[in-house]
Amino acid sequence: MSIIEAEIEPHQRPLSIRVRLAGPRDIKELCSLLDDGESAREQVLTWLETPGTTLLVAQSEVGVLAVAVLMTRLVPLEGMGAHKVIEVDNLVVRADQRGRRVGRRLLAAAVEWSRQRRAVQVEAVVGEGPAKRFYENFGFAVANDRLVLAA
Repeated sequence: MSIIEAEIEPHQRPLSIRVRLAGPRDIKELCSLLDDGESAREQVLTWLETPGTTLLVAQSEVGVLAVAVLMTRLVPLEGMGAHKVIEVDNLVVRADQRGRRVGRRLLAAAVEWSRQRRAVQVEAVVGEGPAKRFYENFGFAVANDRLVLAA
């Protein structure tokens, strides 16, 4: 074992993560990510069944590590037409995986997913605190009552 290997704790090694669309087979693991166990199943089912709502999950060999709930909106433009906006409605990382850049990697995948769908911007509505700093460190900027990133 080298000195570098000895200094890195096993739980701090980078994970191999794959981001994919969530589906019904993920309900149990998605529910375990949410705080409110009683209504979690109902919430997850609502997200999965709602048109315009997409769930991306970050998965590794240990299972689902995080979920991003993305809501697609068409915002009317003056005159005619509309542009597509993706809102990050929720982004949750498993408690034992926080601090390992799982959320950042999932958010990067969500932004790329939004660009592929020709969204003009990605938004997040968060209060003050760690969540706001997370999005700002990623590049989101405050615009009115939300944080915005050009897609």
